[in-house]
Amino acid sequence: MNVIKQNFFGFLLVSSLVILSIFLNIYLSNNNILVSTAFICILLGLFVGNLFPSNKNVESFINFSLKKLLRIGIAILGLSLSLTELYNYGSISLFLIIINIFIAFIIIKYLCQFFKVSNSLGYLITMGTCICGVTAVIATSSIIKSDKNETSYAVAIVTLFGMIAVFMYPYLANYYFDLTPDLAGAFLGTAIHDTAQVSAAGVIYSEMYNSPEALNSAMTTKLLRNSFLIILIPLIAYLYNKDNDINVKKSVKDFFPLFVAGFIFFSFLRTIGDELIIDLTLINYWKNSLIFAKEISIYCILFAMVALGLQTNLKNMIKLGLKPLLIGFAASTTVGIMSVIYLI
Repeated sequence: MNVIKQNFFGFLLVSSLVILSIFLNIYLSNNNILVSTAFICILLGLFVGNLFPSNKNVESFINFSLKKLLRIGIAILGLSLSLTELYNYGSISLFLIIINIFIAFIIIKYLCQFFKVSNSLGYLITMGTCICGVTAVIATSSIIKSDKNETSYAVAIVTLFGMIAVFMYPYLANYYFDLTPDLAGAFLGTAIHDTAQVSAAGVIYSEMYNSPEALNSAMTTKLLRNSFLIILIPLIAYLYNKDNDINVKKSVKDFFPLFVAGFIFFSFLRTIGDELIIDLTLINYWKNSLIFAKEISIYCILFAMVALGLQTNLKNMIKLGLKPLLIGFAASTTVGIMSVIYLI
């Protein structure tokens, strides 16, 4: 009963904004204005979250939407593609992910020295830009014991440039890769920081250009990036804490995104189902089940998009210092440019 009370008003707010976004999308589409539902969800969340003061009665469900529902939605999205497709999408971007990590690390390291910004903040920005946004920042901060202000700085930088990319990159992806949706998705998955932001951009592109392949490619690429946490967390720990006794295994276990495994599991389930189900009646049920699962996945992501907007404080972003902002801009721009050059 307490759980229902804690989440009721939050559920009411988020679900109302999702429903309003859907109706606005339908209205605009009927008037030949193509704006994605996910795009509208974020804008409404930004508007409500920054216009009205934070309310503890809604924070619980907002956090649940952004952390739990998003991960559930992404995991279920694995039913949209087989293991063969998963491998094909992943193979497109694996080398690009490694290149981006290497180049961004060097650029941020140099700029931190040039602007005399601490190494710890540099590591946080690097991980947030190259791996999985806020999750990577928080994971890294727990390893290097960074100052809370530095952690907040890095989270704000990742959120700021990631949100800008959400609104811009789907259109850039269509401009450069309009005939190759798998490459468009790979671009979104490698160039945008946070998992929630990639989900938003993928859904926007999918709705705007009727391309579910791009969404599948974007999420596969992003989850592949996320898996690099298991390599880079120990590496960062070694570089920054050579003389300190830290439990790296525990840190990796705590922060490695398990929904990556869920995504792969559901992809495996899809592959098995496609191979074993041969009865025509059962095939129809199987296909309808996959469509239903895809709808659940999209709605989970839409809830998370509203929550993302509600949690984004525009005033805090305006207060960012110029030097870390320039470093974040340089890293984000470099990753985006490298992704375009590699994929074209």
